[in-house]
Amino acid sequence: MNTALVSLTKATVFSYVLTAIVFVVYGILLTYTETTEENIQIVVMMTTVISVLIGGIIASKGVNSKGLLFGMLVGIVYSIIMIMVGLCVLPVLKITYKMIMIIILSISAGGIGGIIGINTKKS
Repeated sequence: MNTALVSLTKATVFSYVLTAIVFVVYGILLTYTETTEENIQIVVMMTTVISVLIGGIIASKGVNSKGLLFGMLVGIVYSIIMIMVGLCVLPVLKITYKMIMIIILSISAGGIGGIIGINTKKS
């Protein structure tokens, strides 16, 4: 199997596993502490950015060049899966400013992670 595809897949899966862990922990905090739901959007955006950034680093470690491209691909795949899951939960796709922001942040964070990963690999 193509190593670039394997790296992309591993990075995307890792990004979603990390996202799931953070969301479960945040859900537990919401349930069992005095934490309020007012910060959900910030938690979602920060978690997405950090998860995809790390995913971009992972993806670029598995390739020899084009870290920016592979990092951005992680962000794109992450966003596509997020939209598909959202469509399964809510059958009407509503494109909102927040959704567009998360997609742009995902692609940007993935690209930055790809740059970081490809450059730290060379040292």
